[in-house]
Amino acid sequence: MENKKPNLVKAFVFVAFAIILTVGVTYAYFRANITGVESESTISVGGATLAIKYEGSNLITAQNVIPGWSAKKYFNVDVTNTSGKDITYDINLVVTNSNFNITNDTGNSYLEYALYKCTSNTDTACETVITSSSLLDIQSGEKKVYSAKTKTSGKKYYALEIVFPNLDEEQSQTGTDGNPLTFSGYVTLESGGELYVRSFADDDWATIAANVRSNPSVYSVGSEKEVEIDVDGNGTKEPYTVRIANNSTPSECATEGFSQTACGFVVEFVDIVEQRAMNSSATNVGGWPETDMYKYLNGTYDSDTKKWNRTDTLYSKLQSDLQSVIADTTVVSGHGSTSGETNFTSTDKIYLLSAREVWVDRTSNAVSSRDTAYNSTRKLDYYANNNVTTSNYSGAIKYYAGSASDWWLRAANSVSNDIFLAVASSGSWRSYYASDSYGVAPAFRIE
Repeated sequence: MENKKPNLVKAFVFVAFAIILTVGVTYAYFRANITGVESESTISVGGATLAIKYEGSNLITAQNVIPGWSAKKYFNVDVTNTSGKDITYDINLVVTNSNFNITNDTGNSYLEYALYKCTSNTDTACETVITSSSLLDIQSGEKKVYSAKTKTSGKKYYALEIVFPNLDEEQSQTGTDGNPLTFSGYVTLESGGELYVRSFADDDWATIAANVRSNPSVYSVGSEKEVEIDVDGNGTKEPYTVRIANNSTPSECATEGFSQTACGFVVEFVDIVEQRAMNSSATNVGGWPETDMYKYLNGTYDSDTKKWNRTDTLYSKLQSDLQSVIADTTVVSGHGSTSGETNFTSTDKIYLLSAREVWVDRTSNAVSSRDTAYNSTRKLDYYANNNVTTSNYSGAIKYYAGSASDWWLRAANSVSNDIFLAVASSGSWRSYYASDSYGVAPAFRIE
């Protein structure tokens, strides 16, 4: 595969908020992104990186705001600096819209801001105001409110406070246009210069794994990358495309017995790699761990030697640098109608997706009624972002040899002992005999 040059661009990281004052209601939000590039939270400058992280929700909301109201939003700049040189960054406040009357008439009220330098993420520790002012001094455009320089790595804690001051008198200002007061703006964290932007497409697998360990959301869901696989086993590797299907780990992932297949940094094949039967005979007895497909993807485990034989598996056909970063994943899968069977748990390098990881039920034709492990996993971020459901399913379509084709899921259909669930060429859910040949579009995790 052709080596690509680093992606050098001008990049900015924003911690953004908008404030609206109208009929006594204030709404604010914080968001991190880099303009025009892939990553939404990290930039690098030479041998250093800056990452924006939030404490708790990225929202500030308030209702019935009265004089004396205030709210803080905590964030930190997580610095990794191996360059041995100072790295600088500026915190700027930008006003995009304001109809406040700039004349300082009696009774006029203005929002104020204060930027705190903190030692942790608690109110009591956040006592040092490094800058504060009325928002009147930024009528439009941008103002640098703080500049920092550091050679050391670690988290630098801040809090931005927005205040509606109490003047101890009637506060009756209306906007310059006679309408209720409105204000909007945002704060930017900027480190200028030629920046190397983290690129899932261009970074090697060792770099990706290192970045994911420090910040799983450093690469955006949906980002794609080429991998090479010798599917036919003839020594010729062909390019296939993978994408980030998940980069979050919600609290449910820590639940006992919960599948880890949609938790953390999950990569899936964008399209079908090859077509194979789930089993040589039409049976789902033993579920996913007993299928020929499982053995083809992962190999077989020798309980006597306590070693895996992964010869002639799809895993063995992957490029070696990718193999080295693929994590062992706890996989929960559903069972068929065979008496005495319960959900199965296996440890996989590569696995097929399950019903819940692709769709959520939105019709009476419920896939949850056929996959007994439906509630033991969650929807992957990619399919959630694309609102894929059992009634809105085009986002689940995958292709083989240029045509939309059916592809297997790991879930045995609970109403029979010979079929597994699959995704149809339309993206909807289907069931097929285990001995039928359909698409293989697996996933794996990096941690």
